[in-house]
Amino acid sequence: MSTISVENGYLSLFNIFHTDGPEIQQRLFDRWRSLPPGNTDPGLVAGNFHRSFDGRSVINYGQWESQDQYDAFLRKPASQNNKNEALTYARAESLRSEVVYASNPVPELSLDKPRFTVVAVVKTPPESHLQVLKTMSREDPELADTPGYVSHAVHRELNGPHVVKYAQWEDEESFRSFAKQPAATPPFGAEVTADLYFCSLEYIRSR
Repeated sequence: MSTISVENGYLSLFNIFHTDGPEIQQRLFDRWRSLPPGNTDPGLVAGNFHRSFDGRSVINYGQWESQDQYDAFLRKPASQNNKNEALTYARAESLRSEVVYASNPVPELSLDKPRFTVVAVVKTPPESHLQVLKTMSREDPELADTPGYVSHAVHRELNGPHVVKYAQWEDEESFRSFAKQPAATPPFGAEVTADLYFCSLEYIRSR
């Protein structure tokens, strides 16, 4: 089990694979489950693989001790081969980020604690980036009392326009009820866009 917190200081990766359906989604999971143990990759803390409920995405929330160690991993021939094979049947985007806010308690990534997980990838124009980041990172005392809410963390993309929120809920019904409230959707403006991924943690490759 790993956690998401500012204090960890990890490089946080959102590797999002887009598929044409559940069969390709399962093919990606089968591929990753066949990889060697995580302790064979220096610097890897955990690769946390999430399956989207619509069958069209796989989100790997990766945690690395440093960017240099992750770059060294990418240069390995085996890593390049795995990536190239995956890209023959899936489309991918990769966001390198750092954690700028985590709730109390912090999110825990554990297969023993299944959660309804919402990954919100928010794209901002340069002039709005700082304000969106501040708004999404703001402490919200009322959220902790919201039925079904568990935890969340906010990430800032390194050298990019995205802010990513990783949120955990006890179940989908609780999240849907919360999402109907006006406060759940801050008025950022039309120039700010968001992609939402509803998923669950299915596989962890850790050291």
